[in-house]
Formats: sequence, C-alpha cells, structure tokens
Amino acid sequence: MNPQQPPHPHVHPLAELVRIESDPACRALFCAELDAAILDRFANRAAVVAEVQAAAHRLRALVPHGEPGPSA
Repeated sequence: MNPQQPPHPHVHPLAELVRIESDPACRALFCAELDAAILDRFANRAAVVAEVQAAAHRLRALVPHGEPGPSA
C-alpha cells in the first residue's frame, strides 16, 4: 500500500448486490453472465460424466466375462 494514498473507504458488503438489483442494465448483464456460467458448468459436468463412462467401459472390456477367475 502506498503511504501517500488514503485507505480505501469502507464499502457496505451488500453494495454490489444493491447495485445489481437497482440497475436494470447491470442486472441484465449479471443474469446473462450467470446463465453462461451455469451452462458452462453443465457442459463441464457432462464432459466429466462422459469421460468416466468411457473409462468404465474400457475397464469392463479388460475383465474377462463368464470365465472362472482366481477365488478370493
């Protein structure tokens, strides 16, 4: 922190929320960004699920089926 600059004024913790709720343009931008983030998270989740399913399929292909194996 630069000793020449005064400290930042205290900002109310909900100031950003109040600004988003009171400004229609800001609210629209916030909602659009939130929707995009949600869609991105769903896409990432779907990709991870597909990777896990593919890995499970590969593992199942490695296990012989219908043949007696060593007993535990």
